[in-house]
Order: sequence, then structure tokens, then C-alpha cells
Amino acid sequence: MTPHRLFLPVALTIVASHGLPALAQEAPADPGACGAAQVQWLAQDEAGQDVSAAQAALSAQVQVTGSRDTVLAFRATAERQSLRVEARTENGDPAISLLTGDGDVIAENDDTPVSLNSRVETAVGPGIYCVAVRSVGGGDMAATVQVSRPEQPALLNEESESAGSGNQIAACTPDTAATALGEGAMDERLAQGPVSTTQDGTQVGYYRFSLSQPMPVTLRASSPTLDPYLKLFDAQGVLVGENDDADGLNARLDFVSTLAAGDYCIGAASLSGEAGELTITAEKLDPETFLRNAYRKGELNPPADGSYPVQSVDLTRQKQTVVLHDGTAQWLGFDLDQPTVVIVSAYGSLVGADPRLVLFAASGALEAENDDVDGSTNARVGPVLLQPGRYHLGVVDVSRADGAAGPIRPIGLMIERFLRAE
Repeated sequence: MTPHRLFLPVALTIVASHGLPALAQEAPADPGACGAAQVQWLAQDEAGQDVSAAQAALSAQVQVTGSRDTVLAFRATAERQSLRVEARTENGDPAISLLTGDGDVIAENDDTPVSLNSRVETAVGPGIYCVAVRSVGGGDMAATVQVSRPEQPALLNEESESAGSGNQIAACTPDTAATALGEGAMDERLAQGPVSTTQDGTQVGYYRFSLSQPMPVTLRASSPTLDPYLKLFDAQGVLVGENDDADGLNARLDFVSTLAAGDYCIGAASLSGEAGELTITAEKLDPETFLRNAYRKGELNPPADGSYPVQSVDLTRQKQTVVLHDGTAQWLGFDLDQPTVVIVSAYGSLVGADPRLVLFAASGALEAENDDVDGSTNARVGPVLLQPGRYHLGVVDVSRADGAAGPIRPIGLMIERFLRAE
């Protein structure tokens, strides 16, 4: 196909709009902190970034552009510092991840039980940490980000809103009544297979278990009719992680690099508090199985070694294609030999599909993503400026986001590319 031509000033505008906050702060000394290319301090200067010593909560107004994360850094100096990390917006749907200085994810959240805002509560040791904020759906979004200690005022005041709006999972302290998830250390039983229990959706359930040694673990809360969410607490009631809607409406927490030996408590509930069955499951996480499931769900970029199926597309000749979607993420790969602006649109609403697009570079970096555009359930990524290299485009059917195979639904793709004018 004959490519469109793009004037140089337009391309430069696209580059300049990359995820800058509304008020740029002084960058951390290490520009690669938390594995991010662009990082700003959460407060005005590095000296005021210590959440353990700050008299007031660390807070900033940021502008999140498209599918790019805005990453904000802060410090903790206490030996064990309890944190509350929050993001609030009036015009979008923020999701947050709390990262170590090396870029490992400690906790993440998209949507509190009563709103599209996000909140994470956990504890960390001394070091540099980052909050990565992204806009679910890829739209531009202004947001307030705050990191605070538990005794400081919260950014989100949702307790009054949550009254009567469903079940709320309180911290599971040593005094909380909880059911033992089996006898003895659970890692011995997980080696034999998953451990599960059920509860009614009108209740909040708490389940204690112990690990005698570190183990990679997956925790799930699932239901065929309800929208469950899940929290994991340590023995003192400090939040270790929480999730809502990892697998469709089901909740999942993955501890790939092992969950430490110790005592834990799972809190599980339905957002609506309606009658129905919830199943809470713990299982040993197999890294290879985890990765393949992540590829099937469009959560991770598949490897370029051919071990996972990726259909090659030649953008110089192919502008349109149809993906026969069976419920698992379908992957297309293409190569660029020069800087190119790409726009990809996916259409499937007429056949009952709800497409979502994810675009990864060969390095695994997420370049763009989108679900629902122009008030429809169709999707579009771009315009996004891509450098020469290999890219993978994942096509997900959100209505079957658990990765399970099902009836074929055709999803049409329109791919446009624009080259820089000579």
C-alpha cells in the first residue's frame, strides 16, 4: 500500500507529548529508576521526598497522556514503613502500580470497591520507590497522586460512599475471625494441587494460611455471576496485595518471585454483596504456565523465538485484515525499517466482540493500548510514533478476557501508517 506522508513538525509534537506531568518535578539522580525512562520526584525536590519523615502527604497533579505511564518517585527511610498510595481523577479511570527502585511490581490496583479511582495499602523497607499511573482505555487524563502514611489524611474519602454499596474487606488483624484454609503449612498441600473453598457473595470471607518456605503462589477469587475482589494481608494485618478484575470480573494475585514464608490472611468479597457463589483458590504458580497464560490473555508480549504463535503482517502491503478470535489473545507481528506513525483500529461490536488492543515493542515495552473508543466497544491505538524494529500487536476480546477458548468471532483490523516527509 502507498503510505501516507507526515510532516516533520507533526511527528515532533507526538514525541514531545509523552506522559509529562502537569508540573514537571526535578528528575531523580538515576533516570532509569524503577525501570522507567522518564521519572519525576513526587514532591518539589529530592530532600522532601521521604514519606517516612514528611509532615504532610506527598502529592502531585499529573497529566497522563494516552497509554503512557507517568512515573513518580519517592523515598522511604523507616525500617518498615506502612503506605497508602492513591490516584484520583474527575475525568478518567486511573490504574496505579507501586514499583521498587529496580522496577519490580509490589502492588497494583485499578478501581476501589466504590469508584474508578485507585488505592494501594502496603508496607515497604528503606529505599527508592515509584508510583506508575496509567489511564485505563488510553485516554488523556488529569489525576492527583498521593503517597501518605496511615495516620495522615487520605486522598480518597470513600467510606461514606461505600455504606450500603456492597461488602468491604477490612484489614485482617490477629483479632479477626477467620477460617483456616486447611491444616498445617499450605505449601506442602499446594505441591499436590490447588486448595479451594467457597462462600456466599453476601458475606466477607477471611481465610488464614501459612507457608513454611518461600513459594510462588497464585490466589484467585472467582464467580460465574458476581464481581469478586481479593486482598492478602500478612500476620499483622498489613496489606500485601489486592486485586479486582484481573480475569474478566474475577480477581487474581500472582506472586511469581515467591511469597515469603510466614502467616497470611485472605480477604474475599463480592463488590455488590449479592447472593451467589464465590470460589477462593490458592495454587502453586508454575512460571512457564504463568507466562503462557499471560500471552493468551494479552498481558505480556510473547517471545520472538517462535515458541508462541504470532502471525506476521507486512504493513507495506496489508492495510486490512480479519482476526478469527476464539477467546484467547491473537498476536500479529510486523517490522518497521524507519520511524513510522501507526494507527490500528479494531471492529467487532456487530458480532458481539469487545476488542482491546495492546502494542508491544520487541523489548517488551508497552507502546500503546486501548479498549473502547468513541463511545463504542471497538478499540483504536495511535497515532503512535514507532522507531525501526519488531512489534507485536495483541487483539483481545474483553468479553472473554480470561483467555478461555470459545466460539469464533471475527474482529476486523484497519492498519494505517504514516512516514516522515523527506
